[in-house]
Amino acid sequence: MTNSIEQKYMEQIMKEENAFMYARFSRIFNKLFSENSQAQEDILALKSHIKMLEKRISEHKKEIENLNERIKKQVFLEKSKEIQKESVKIVANKAQRSKDKLEIKKTITELIQEIDACIALLNEN
Repeated sequence: MTNSIEQKYMEQIMKEENAFMYARFSRIFNKLFSENSQAQEDILALKSHIKMLEKRISEHKKEIENLNERIKKQVFLEKSKEIQKESVKIVANKAQRSKDKLEIKKTITELIQEIDACIALLNEN
């Protein structure tokens, strides 16, 4: 009879211990499930943020490319102006040295062709 009372007592303790462990594991599982859901939401938010940042970076790269292109055009224009100034000096020097109007017209025509070529290069970009 003592054996059966002890057995019943042990069975009762085991049931209570199992119920306690089940409840504990259930709480842990629910907590982990909740944390997993929150982590997935955070990951989605971060992915969205990354896409937005990639878009902004792409826009900034385009702006930089445009600015670099403007700088190149500006440098080209400055060089073109220098060429024009030098051309005027050359024409003036040739006009002083030469009395032949035909040679002056030829030089002016060549300079105009050079200027036209520069303008055509500007218009290409």
